[in-house]
Amino acid sequence: MNPKHDEQIERIKQEFQASRRILNAVSDENRQKILLVLMDNCTKGGVRVEEIAKRVHLSRPAVSHHLKLLMDENIVSVEKDGTKNYYHITGSSEILKLKTLIESIEEFISDEVKGL
Repeated sequence: MNPKHDEQIERIKQEFQASRRILNAVSDENRQKILLVLMDNCTKGGVRVEEIAKRVHLSRPAVSHHLKLLMDENIVSVEKDGTKNYYHITGSSEILKLKTLIESIEEFISDEVKGL
């Protein structure tokens, strides 16, 4: 038995559990397309649902549904300007959970290759 190996596996297991909701949120292809549109327009003050729908070829209700799921996970935020809503990518700590998970997996693989 390798105690470091066991510790790494347990840590990765916990990080998977902590990341489960964010992984589900970003695993959908349509939500990925929406996120890419938001990223492409991040310096332009946000994007309205109509523009997103046009760019991802989904109906407005479908885009609104996906945006709600992304907002529930603090990946996307909305800024209201009168009757207009502008959607943005957030600097959420939830996204950092994915980075931590990937780094832990990379460390585990690296250690395994080295035979540690």
